Amino acid sequence: MHMTNMPFLALKKLCLILFPLLLLLASCSATPASSSTKSSSHTTLSTNNGTLTYSTSPQDVILRTFYGGGNMGTLEMSPDISIYGDGTYLLGPGIHIREGHLSTNALQQLLHVLVDSDGLLGFQRQQFYDIPDQNMTLLQLNLNGKNYAYYYGQFGSLQESTQDMSEYHSLGQALATITQSISGTMHPYTSTNIALLVHQDFSPDLTKQIPTWTMPDFTLDAVATYECGVTPPDQTGPNADTGCLSFTVPHYAYLLAPQQVQAIQAMLKGQQEGVFFEQDTQNYYSIVLRPLLPDELHEQTLAMYGSAELDYVGIPLHSGGIPKPTPTATT
Repeated sequence: MHMTNMPFLALKKLCLILFPLLLLLASCSATPASSSTKSSSHTTLSTNNGTLTYSTSPQDVILRTFYGGGNMGTLEMSPDISIYGDGTYLLGPGIHIREGHLSTNALQQLLHVLVDSDGLLGFQRQQFYDIPDQNMTLLQLNLNGKNYAYYYGQFGSLQESTQDMSEYHSLGQALATITQSISGTMHPYTSTNIALLVHQDFSPDLTKQIPTWTMPDFTLDAVATYECGVTPPDQTGPNADTGCLSFTVPHYAYLLAPQQVQAIQAMLKGQQEGVFFEQDTQNYYSIVLRPLLPDELHEQTLAMYGSAELDYVGIPLHSGGIPKPTPTATT
């Protein structure tokens, strides 16, 4: 009797082990599908206006805003708002950037509002801007593998159509929603990748002690000339300032090596900007250490927006030796 019961008892124990596992597998297969599906570094989101696909990479910009572009405008060293695929957001403008984070639900809710309530992807026009002297807000969206750009400024003085005015108000509401969505704890943003921006300073504050540039790697004159072009002579006075890096964006930006960053930070005594005197040229130069945003190193461009710049173009990044200036003056 004892020997004949052994197979039966073993089978019974095996059933007791397998039965809970079968129940667990059945419950997993019955889980309802979510409204968004994630594949590798992209997410698909269902909306009332179709399916959205966006990158979830921390290096890919989903949404970005600038303020500027007007003929009488000023220079923004960094975007006002940048929101990345993983929910990270960076707030500028300027070089003292703050960082925060949106949850996946908060980011997707924002996209729902922009696409469903405000209908941005269905707009018939993108430029809402009547007065070129005034600044405007530039909104960039990267969705469904496409880049969308919208310009929002003073608009409606030319008797625009009802549809244009409706889209204009929707864009204004969308920009307000983006600003309101930025919430939560923020902290200073830092990066190990730093761009050096240099331009000649024609009116330094001589009441302060201005240090002399001593770094042997390059001259400030070489960097300023490469980034802003050859400064043309002023026929009417001592100030030949072209406005580069004061009001307008540079032609190029110089990406520093790590050891160069450390050396310049020591010369600036922990600050991110300052003025130096250069013995070789007997000129003064303003310099700025601009931390690169997560997308900029990959794109090899610096995100800046200046005056007299309707269409946005990133500033090319250069590293290594400073190219020699061309003899042709540029403004």
